[in-house]
Parts: sequence; C-alpha cells; structure tokens
Amino acid sequence: GLNLTWESLEGILMHAPSHDHADFTGAYSQPSLEAQIADLADDIAYINHDIDDGLESELLSLEQLDEVELWRSAFHAVASELDGQPLRVITHQTIRSLINALATDLLEQTAKNITASGVETADDVRSCGQRLVSFSPEMLHKAGELKAFLYKHMYHHFRVVRMGEKAGRILRQLFEAYVSNPIQLPPHIQQRMDAESKHTVVCDYLAGMTDRFALAEYKKLFDPFERV
Repeated sequence: GLNLTWESLEGILMHAPSHDHADFTGAYSQPSLEAQIADLADDIAYINHDIDDGLESELLSLEQLDEVELWRSAFHAVASELDGQPLRVITHQTIRSLINALATDLLEQTAKNITASGVETADDVRSCGQRLVSFSPEMLHKAGELKAFLYKHMYHHFRVVRMGEKAGRILRQLFEAYVSNPIQLPPHIQQRMDAESKHTVVCDYLAGMTDRFALAEYKKLFDPFERV
C-alpha cells in the first residue's frame, strides 16, 4: 500500500545480492548506483553508531578497540592532534574520522570502478557483471576486521542477546494478544479488518510502534496494575 517507485522496489529486492529476483528485475544483475550507495552507506552508519553505543553502554572498551587496526590508527592520530582534550572528545572525533575515512574511500574507489567499467547509462550499471560501488580492497579488509570485532564483542554480548530476546518476546506476545482478540485494538485499526486480514493489520500496527509505545502497550495488556 506504499505505492513505492520501481527504483525503490528494485533497491529493496536486490539489497541482498544472493537472492534471485529475476521475475522483477528481468535481465538485470545489479541494482542502481543509488541502491548500491545506500547499501554501503548503511554499513558506515551502523558500524560507527554501534561503536558509539558500545562505548557509551560500556559493552566495549577503548582497550578492546585498540586491537582493531582501523580504529587504532584513527584514534592515535586524533589523540595526537587533540593532546590534552578530554577522552570523550577524542573518542567522538575518532568516530567522525572513521566516518570520513570510510566515506572518502568509498567515493574514490567507486569513481575508479565506474571509469574502469565504461558504463554510461543506468541500464549499463544494472547489466554490469559486478557492483560498482565499493571500498578499496585495503579498506574492505580493515572494515571487515572492525565488523568481525563488533560481532564478537558487541552483537553477541550476553546483555545484547538478552535484550534482543526480550524484545522478541514482547512483540510475539503483543501480536498474539491482538490477533486472539482484535477488539483490544483502537477502533480505527479495527476498521481496516473489513478489507484486510487481521494478521496483516496487526503486523502493520506493530511495525508502526516506537519502542516506547510498544513497551507501554505491553504494560497495559499484561501488567494488572497498569491503567489500560
């Protein structure tokens, strides 16, 4: 029901290059340049946001990060420039430096790839045998090392796993409660069930919730002392 453009649908469907979407994309093997850029821009944003979150929540330490070449070189360069500044300032500037290094490398390598490939049109990009938006081989290796570090020390940290499991339980129980008795839903949401399946309506309702709203709904439905 979102009435997305063909290009948006293409980018979504081809986000994972291992999937076969020939029925939609026809002879094209690659997504547009815009979709390719968005894919790797996500990587840059998530990596650096997660480092920031990990340090703030103390799931990660600067001592641990010093094991990673990409972080270590950026941190020591920034610390040298900002000698005497508070550690939190140096840390934040290091993250900014990482974003800049990754984005600059991506732009420079992508420009080289486009020139070398000889593409001239959007269809040329989609028919190209490989993705044109990429990091340089050296940066790809360094970024891969940093991502592997985050998977080991943050994404699989027992506190993060617990929180993920908790979030899953909350969503599952909300879904089951609404589906089993849809009258619990607000009237304007119930009205959609005249034309759509209740499972679709409930999924859409949950997808539109903020974290805070979902937690409040959970308390209203399952905490006997909470006002509904």
